[in-house]
Amino acid sequence: MKAAGLIYGPQAHYLDHLAPICHLLEIPLIVTEERLQVCAQKFYPRLKVKLLDYIHAPEQIVKNFDLIFYSMPRPLFDEVFFFAQQFMRKKLHTIWCPHGNSDKGRHSVFMEALKEEEAALVYGKRIIDFLIEKGAFNQLKGYVITGNYRDAFYRKEKAFFDSLINFKPGVRNILYAPTWQDYEKSSSFFAACPILLKELPKNHTLIIKLHPNLVLENEIEVQNLIWKYEGKENIHFLIDFPPVYPILDFVDLYIGDTSSIGYDFLTFNKPMFFLNQNQLGSYLYRCGIVIDPPDYEEIYSIIEKNIELDFSKARKEVYEETFGKEKSLDLVKQEILKLYELFSNDLSFL
Repeated sequence: MKAAGLIYGPQAHYLDHLAPICHLLEIPLIVTEERLQVCAQKFYPRLKVKLLDYIHAPEQIVKNFDLIFYSMPRPLFDEVFFFAQQFMRKKLHTIWCPHGNSDKGRHSVFMEALKEEEAALVYGKRIIDFLIEKGAFNQLKGYVITGNYRDAFYRKEKAFFDSLINFKPGVRNILYAPTWQDYEKSSSFFAACPILLKELPKNHTLIIKLHPNLVLENEIEVQNLIWKYEGKENIHFLIDFPPVYPILDFVDLYIGDTSSIGYDFLTFNKPMFFLNQNQLGSYLYRCGIVIDPPDYEEIYSIIEKNIELDFSKARKEVYEETFGKEKSLDLVKQEILKLYELFSNDLSFL
């Protein structure tokens, strides 16, 4: 059975999730954007990346592959591949790979499209509960609990990934990782980022990890901020930098809102501060200090006053619920390959 990973479109935020899986399984990652191809080859140099154009990708993929790992819902996949599958009278099988564990989208009808998935990779209990809530678990033919495979992949390739970090460390190294402005309006970027930049203490380093969708949809505002602070040695905007774990390892604390990076940061048990932009709260907020919009102006003094507070117990509990017990990459690979058996006798023709 021939398998591949797929990012159809500009969804750069899928890259750090699918690239380690493709690397582990020794299968190619197919992309339809040259920018993603360049990025994948730079940050995952041993990954085989194949660039296909939008028009011919469906036909070539249906012709050459049987199984696709992806992060889009199956209905969107079928919209793109419907005619190619019908023309060749061949159904492509798919395995869904989550692109993070986020508290966003839990009320989204869009996520209920996952009920059409055949098989899935899941981190642990929390995402299984989410799929059950969406009616998208019991229909699965099979699934693999991967644990925190991205952290395991980072540790395996640590020397390479750490060589990509060339920020000058400050007295305190801060990561700000806002989510994008989805329909829930949960991004803190527009309200908080100007304050974080303006009030940043001179001896601190601020790394701003921008969600690709935020850049795509708000290019002018983002670019104006970058130009305004260009040349500041202690301010870094990350746009085309998909690997998250080397950044999390480098920084001393995290500032976020509802981005899935917050769950990733639990791995390191460091201080966490949450900007409660839409004031709806989040399950993850029990792991750090919550700051409401009226208090954004005081963020650095709030950090100074609360940085020593111990949330280790809560972080450990939420981490275990999210990612479960550590699994070796070899075991994850074996279990995923066993999933192939679900489809080996079902290379069905329409």
